[in-house]
Amino acid sequence: MEVSNNNYEADNRRVTDIITVAEVESWIAELCVTLKAGTGKGKSYFIKNFLYDVAKRDNAKILFLVHRNNCNTQFIKEIIDDHKDDVIDIMNYQKLEFMELHKIYVDLSEYKYIVCDEFHYFMSDAAFSKTTDISLDIILDQTSAIKIFMSATGDHMKKYLNDIKKLETIDYKLPIDYKFIKSLTFYQEEDTLETLLEEAIDTNQKAIFFIQSASRAYSLAKKYKEHCLFNCSKNNKDYYKHVDKDKINEMLAKERFEELILITTTCMDAGVNIIDLELHNIVCEIEDTGTLIQCIGRKRIQHPDDDLFLAVRIINNSTLGGKETQLKKKLKMAEFLKTHSVKEFIEEYPREYDTSNMVYDEIVREKNKGTKKVNDLMFYKCKVDLDEIKEIISYGKYGYCKYLKQLFGMESYNIMEEDSRADELIKYLNKIVGKRLLKDEQKELAEKVDIKRNGKLMKSYDTLNAGFLEDNIDFLIKSFTDRVKKLEDGSKNPQYNKVYWLVYKLVDNISQEASSME
Repeated sequence: MEVSNNNYEADNRRVTDIITVAEVESWIAELCVTLKAGTGKGKSYFIKNFLYDVAKRDNAKILFLVHRNNCNTQFIKEIIDDHKDDVIDIMNYQKLEFMELHKIYVDLSEYKYIVCDEFHYFMSDAAFSKTTDISLDIILDQTSAIKIFMSATGDHMKKYLNDIKKLETIDYKLPIDYKFIKSLTFYQEEDTLETLLEEAIDTNQKAIFFIQSASRAYSLAKKYKEHCLFNCSKNNKDYYKHVDKDKINEMLAKERFEELILITTTCMDAGVNIIDLELHNIVCEIEDTGTLIQCIGRKRIQHPDDDLFLAVRIINNSTLGGKETQLKKKLKMAEFLKTHSVKEFIEEYPREYDTSNMVYDEIVREKNKGTKKVNDLMFYKCKVDLDEIKEIISYGKYGYCKYLKQLFGMESYNIMEEDSRADELIKYLNKIVGKRLLKDEQKELAEKVDIKRNGKLMKSYDTLNAGFLEDNIDFLIKSFTDRVKKLEDGSKNPQYNKVYWLVYKLVDNISQEASSME
């Protein structure tokens, strides 16, 4: 059941506008509640105040689960500072998973409310973690507790609860808009990231750079160490030693960083607040779109004029096609097991191991026996990613850009390298307006426009015109044919066709031919 309140303007509503104390009091044990709301909409405030007050009055306890240590540190401080730790306990999902795997008894029976903060964790981290389903199952097994699942990007996870786990949920949501994104810029080349960093330094613009690779993030932070603060996960054995822990703790406490640039991995993709009116730039080199959205949400918008300039690295269709192939390969063994017996599976894949860990071994109750199972959460995540890739590719050229443009409700976007390339192309086109282009010059023009399909250069003028139209380049190519008689040894040979192109510049959608045509 979905609950919302349409009596409020979307920009002004907060969680406490749609979930009142009366609503909380109506919840019963075993209930699963989902709450979708963007950053700064009061999800944590609702837990720390409304839910806390109800729980304290009823002498009940709240377990608040988080998925990143940075979130844990910041939230623990808030709870202690507000003297709310008498009712609220904080733990991360990974602790539950560790305890279960190491046969440590997990007892959550003292909690009336189990709050799963950023519950998209179960699915987003299932792309690389083989244990997120463990903590989810432990939570869902708490039949005497009311489970509250909160996230701005939990749609797929809610669908998983409904469709796969067959759980009925009561759903609260606040519309999420991205009006605070002032501009959406994409870049293609790896080196462009460094250009963006240098630009931020040269113009003295504060920025956060979210980098998927800890190695790459540290390399950049080290190169520009006078201006940068580096951060990565505590679990990263190779690079966490380079993190200035005091400065990161200070950032979490003050909810701002003093350096010009923060370069971080996705260890702080959710649950961390950065409140800084000087921060207006975020650069993301992140592949998962849900994680990208979470990264953007780290800046807390303070007022209508507080905005954000967002730059994202493009994932091209070729790369997406490669990911699609890998995902299908990852699903292959699991799909077979879902429709066959364990015996048939072993016969089909003798002495093989599922490197994706989607198929795993599990002990059954009978002594000295085991079986094979499919991690349904990982399986579902792969299916979701495949569907998203298919949708992105369906947009055609620059499908990823168009997909995010639509997701963020933007009217337009720009591509840094394409802007530069387009400027050079326009200069070239202006030079050849009105000139008759024969075969060699036509080939040169096609090379300048550089439209390729399956690696092959497209040379027809229709294709080049389509490229101009798609990239908003106001030029048009027309093809003409001359009938020419060739003289040889004083005699007339048969006529032949001489094909040439003319380039026109479009002004107010009218083709204007240069006056000086050869």
